[in-house]
Amino acid sequence: MRLIALTLALVIAGCVTGTEEVPASDHEELSDFDVEPADGKADGLPAAFSRHDVMGDDVFLDDGKLDAADVQAFFESSPYGTTSWLATYSVNGVSAAQMLVTAARAHGISPVVLLGRMQVESSLVSKTVTPPQSRIDHLMGCGCPDGRACSSAYRGFANQLTCAAEVLREGYDLSVDGTGEWRVGRAKRTLDPLSVTPVNHATAALYWYTPWVLQGRGGNWLIWNVTKKFVRHATDEGLLEN
Repeated sequence: MRLIALTLALVIAGCVTGTEEVPASDHEELSDFDVEPADGKADGLPAAFSRHDVMGDDVFLDDGKLDAADVQAFFESSPYGTTSWLATYSVNGVSAAQMLVTAARAHGISPVVLLGRMQVESSLVSKTVTPPQSRIDHLMGCGCPDGRACSSAYRGFANQLTCAAEVLREGYDLSVDGTGEWRVGRAKRTLDPLSVTPVNHATAALYWYTPWVLQGRGGNWLIWNVTKKFVRHATDEGLLEN
């Protein structure tokens, strides 16, 4: 299993080193680049962005608070003040919400982390109209190295969610056991390039998936900003209450 996930992560990173051109993005939601005031609200993410501390382990790991019904409610009343097209999307009778929660829980990842990743990779949460199938088939960018064709092995809504959850968990576990290229306390350069020393395993896992900071433009900065928005919305809607 480790070898499979490691291979997936290398595919995502594109197996490249050194300074690279900023990767192409399918992100279309301009409001995701708006930063809310750093009011220090306790939502589990830093109030102000730090490239060394993108997300805490408590946010990253599944705590059992979000189930399929909660994710469905999130789609029906999204942080964008609209109903996401995902509220009515299903595959073989299985709802998008259920597929997302199944993938997240199978790997111990919080569903809100996959929700944030989905939005950052392809703006699919904020969309109100069903996007082209090609966008759905590669919604997490998993198995799609920069500058090369996407692997057909990870095509499709459920496969993309499973692939993303597996790679994120692998990055987390490799940091925990101290063998990952990205791990707590080890300085490493991103593809921006900037030096990053993760202060927690969640941050290490996020760079394992996407080795970019791109502050104000994308990368892990956008993961921080969007996930922060999503956690706040889920909290305000009462979805993160036990």
